[in-house]
Amino acid sequence: MVKINVFDRVLKILARDYAQLFLHLAFPDVPIHLVGTLENVELSLPEERVDFVHQVECNGEEILFHLEFQLRHRVDVPRRLFTYSGMLTELFKQPVVTLALYLERRKAPIPNEYVVRVGERVVNRFIYPVLKLWDYEEEIRSGQYRELAPLLVMLAEKPTVETLARERELILEEKDEHKRADLLATAVTIASRHFDKDFLWKYFREEMEQMRNATFIEDWIEESIQQGIQQGIQQGLQQGLQQGRREAIRDDIFQILQARFELSYPLGKQLEARCKTIEDLMVLQRLVVGAAQADSLDEFQSLLDELAPEESPQED
Repeated sequence: MVKINVFDRVLKILARDYAQLFLHLAFPDVPIHLVGTLENVELSLPEERVDFVHQVECNGEEILFHLEFQLRHRVDVPRRLFTYSGMLTELFKQPVVTLALYLERRKAPIPNEYVVRVGERVVNRFIYPVLKLWDYEEEIRSGQYRELAPLLVMLAEKPTVETLARERELILEEKDEHKRADLLATAVTIASRHFDKDFLWKYFREEMEQMRNATFIEDWIEESIQQGIQQGIQQGLQQGLQQGRREAIRDDIFQILQARFELSYPLGKQLEARCKTIEDLMVLQRLVVGAAQADSLDEFQSLLDELAPEESPQED
């Protein structure tokens, strides 16, 4: 089954929704303004695309703005950003500004250029700005850049429950209910890299209903249906799924149910435990489809009872 990278998805949501803020951080003294966004831009490379390219305006000139989140630096990043910039420039016949945003602290300098040399001589140099988001931790914590509150657990040297509390406090100040839902769902997803999921579920229990309205949850479920069902299941059957595949499908079922329905903690644990007892791959595959398509939790439970009825205790 195709595994949805939810962490990557929520970072892309931030890149899509808060481009103007990142423009301000990268170019604080330049009169540059967001005017539009182009989504799912296909590049003329096999299986390559960028999720968002923003249209910005500076001194009457329209420029494309491409930003990339990086958890940590990889050696191929400069070359890849150079390639994307060149492809976007050729595709749209417009100048392109590329920005790299880093999340994990690093003491060593972060490269910000792609260089081609002949011997010791530099013959080509592509330079791009780099934002180390931990440099803005205090401004985010103070509420100056409240939109980036979900990133605090990533930016803190030692994230604690107090870090989560400050995130939640800042997010709940957001008046727009859809933005608030997105920020809450983003915060929980990012925090799951540092905290136990069961703990996070209990900690944000009062906000779970709000998270159901998050746009990224809708996107994730839609992608689960389109990729997980249409591609992942077929590929998995062809390859022969092993136990790791079963665990991945069970995890998908539970996460989709948690995202779509208001599960109480005990009921969530009960469903999770029950799915773990199912070994039949065909049943698991039908259940992940059911989790994504059911109109209600009762409808899913009826399907579960039909496909994998609980064994009644045997009488002595």
